[in-house]
Amino acid sequence: MLSCLSSLLILTALALPASEERFVDAVEIFSCDFGEAWDVNFDQWPDRWTRRRGPDWPHYVNIHLEDEKQAVAGRCLTVDLNGGAAEVSSPAISVSEKFSYVVEARLRTEKLNHSRARVKIDFYDDQQQLLESASSEWFQGSRHWTKIHFGPVNINNSEVRWARVTLHVDQEGQADITGKVSLDDLWMARLPRMTVHTNSLYNVYTNPRNVVVTCDLSGILEKDPNIRFELLDASMTALDATSVQLDGRLITERLSKASEFVDDSVLRPDGYEGSTQWRPPIQEYGFYRVRVSMQTMRGTLKEDVISIAVVPPIEQHSQGEFGWSLAGGKTPLPLNQLVELLPRVGISWVKLPVWYGLSETQRGDELIRFTEQLGADDIEVVGVLDHPPADIEFGKFVAEDITIADLLSSEDPSAWLPSLDAVLTRLSLRVRWWQLGNDRDTSYSDFHYLDRELGTLRGQLFRFGQDVNLGIGWPWNKASATTRSTPWDFQQFSATPALTSDEIAAYLKLPRPKGITRWTLVEPLPRGDYDLETRTRSLVQQMLEAKIHGADGIFIAAPFDDQRGLMSNRGTPTELLLPWRTTASLLSGTTYLGSLRLPGGSENRLFETADGDVLMAVWNQSPRREVLYLGEDVRVVDAWGRSTTAEQIEHRQVIEVSVLPKFILGLNPHIAKWRMNARFVQSDIPSVFGFSHANAMEIQNTFKQGAGGFARLTAPEGWQIVPNKVDFKLSAGERSQRPFQIMLPFDANSGNATLRADFQFSADRPYQFSIYRELVVGDEDIEIELHTRLADDGSLVVEQRMINHSEKLLDFKCLLYTPGRRRRRMQVFRLGNNHDVKTYVYQNGQELIGHELWLRAEELGGTRILNHRMTIEH
Repeated sequence: MLSCLSSLLILTALALPASEERFVDAVEIFSCDFGEAWDVNFDQWPDRWTRRRGPDWPHYVNIHLEDEKQAVAGRCLTVDLNGGAAEVSSPAISVSEKFSYVVEARLRTEKLNHSRARVKIDFYDDQQQLLESASSEWFQGSRHWTKIHFGPVNINNSEVRWARVTLHVDQEGQADITGKVSLDDLWMARLPRMTVHTNSLYNVYTNPRNVVVTCDLSGILEKDPNIRFELLDASMTALDATSVQLDGRLITERLSKASEFVDDSVLRPDGYEGSTQWRPPIQEYGFYRVRVSMQTMRGTLKEDVISIAVVPPIEQHSQGEFGWSLAGGKTPLPLNQLVELLPRVGISWVKLPVWYGLSETQRGDELIRFTEQLGADDIEVVGVLDHPPADIEFGKFVAEDITIADLLSSEDPSAWLPSLDAVLTRLSLRVRWWQLGNDRDTSYSDFHYLDRELGTLRGQLFRFGQDVNLGIGWPWNKASATTRSTPWDFQQFSATPALTSDEIAAYLKLPRPKGITRWTLVEPLPRGDYDLETRTRSLVQQMLEAKIHGADGIFIAAPFDDQRGLMSNRGTPTELLLPWRTTASLLSGTTYLGSLRLPGGSENRLFETADGDVLMAVWNQSPRREVLYLGEDVRVVDAWGRSTTAEQIEHRQVIEVSVLPKFILGLNPHIAKWRMNARFVQSDIPSVFGFSHANAMEIQNTFKQGAGGFARLTAPEGWQIVPNKVDFKLSAGERSQRPFQIMLPFDANSGNATLRADFQFSADRPYQFSIYRELVVGDEDIEIELHTRLADDGSLVVEQRMINHSEKLLDFKCLLYTPGRRRRRMQVFRLGNNHDVKTYVYQNGQELIGHELWLRAEELGGTRILNHRMTIEH
């Protein structure tokens, strides 16, 4: 009988009379439709509801029940603002930390021009002390009835015993006289509480075997549900899974029977609680997710996903450029957890707001410990002076978004200087870099007499002679002083919208301000708008361009952000933490060398470490296999930090290149620099056939000892190179030129041609490798283009466009060859610096698709012959 009764109670609780579908496993604990049952004495006030009173909550704001046709029970609770704020709260509701809670209601706002409204839930202990709160979003303006929902809300304080749901109407500056807010169909329910966590405070590991995922459940209606764990990679592909049957323990809610509480005479269904763990079988470094779900007879009722980063050990760089900026945003991790996380993420800098109040001495102690601990890990702290603490009394209202320049220049220094004095006195021996305002606060850049203003401010802040560096925000699109010294030491550059990698490079190429250190922001693309591959490529390329073009500080703009961050708002890693960490740890403190011409044409950038090692970043818009000798111990590191030994074919390495940058470690530095320095003395060859053209190869011995051997030159088919083998003997560092002659064949293509030089020589040991260089056949003054299209009648139309960039007018005889068709001939007269267009038409053009067109342009009265080939595509 009791079993049947319990089942009936559960089914009754789950069968909710809502107009919209609610949580399947919700147990209603409070509902109010403001109908007649809520006003038994007919005083137009909901029974047992209370209102807040005080100077900010005036009594003349009318709060009452009124008839409303669209309300669920024909009546609703209404607040007539009349120039004031209001709070009206439900009766007390018994709650427990064992459950999650969800709140739903209907809200209508009318003429809220300067006011806003929301629904919130406050949690209290037995002494009526407010411990926790949660709320809906704010609503303004005029809105029809709107269904609002917030939760599930987890209670974190075990002392919580009861709650109230409150309609909160607030003013912003001016008051609304005729505004109106109405509430209807308020509903609150408890839910099973699922908490998924790991044995790490921030889910970043260096050993994959240490990862333990724990699922804590309480308030569930079934004793033994199945808990399913799934291991997913960054693309949400399942790697492993397991299911565990939970052995639940019975729990009973602690329900208060005080008269002021909602009637709890109806027994709420019992719940169960339990906990289980899983060690995901992670085999290698990378970014992972673990999805945990509760499976019952009614399907999947609860699900949560956590992210995990397993990172390889890194070497900390004391002179690195990369950092995190925690200025201007909330950080979900306390300082004692940040101090453990930051040394693991590849940074040498961290920006942190440090302006605390005179009454917050404990905060000062925490900041001192924080800077000392990070200093031991070679991480420099930048103190950010942004928004003032709450205990400073200013002569006027200070807006939340006030700029640092407006604050410090418009207020009497006696208001803010004592507070800053206390901060600077305690921290300036440990913090040597100070930034005025957050990263996007460029207010000081608008001052006409900036040198004088900041000179005075610097004297006020650091009047005791502290050896510090002072910095300000600066917009990228505004010119900086470049020829004079300034009272500030660094500029934090920013732009809205965020810059692309190409734009970062372009701005960093501008003249550097004299004596000014330049810091720039890198900002990932938002998760909601771009796929992971695009976001990863964008982030790494921003970091590369900032490093290549000499940014002294490279800061991630908002590291804790669900959309653009490296960590989530909850303080756990996102997919981009590892690409940031890999790139920052490898490039920190390196020197940019340049790039190589790879056989497959892949983009690449070379960097040299302080120890003389050379690494390469490489990528390509299309998958490409690069085969060449790079060194003896070459490793390939992907963006997620996974390292593999490069595949080899004989003595050459095979690098699989893709759109995502990879890092190649272990390059022989002498061979890399030999490749970079080798060049042809003449980069152009006149398009004159039947004659020898003199050239030379310049090479430099980049070894620290003598080197001797030869280089064999290989050119396109039909070219003649004499001699095609050049010998050399070079002392350490010696540079030499080895001459040769080139003769072009009659049909040599104009434009770029690739030559290969195969080197064999001995230095500290024998070496064999190739380099690739481009020679331009023809004159850069003459450009030729061919375009094809199929006409409506099926004929192939070939358009020839020529232009002459030199001052001398030229004439050409043009011959167009097509397989199986007669040669076509055109003449170009007096070609100058305007396009000359000629059109050829071939019947039955479809037959020519995929065949080659060969255009031969012979200079009349000259020696130049230009060959241009293309494959007909349409």
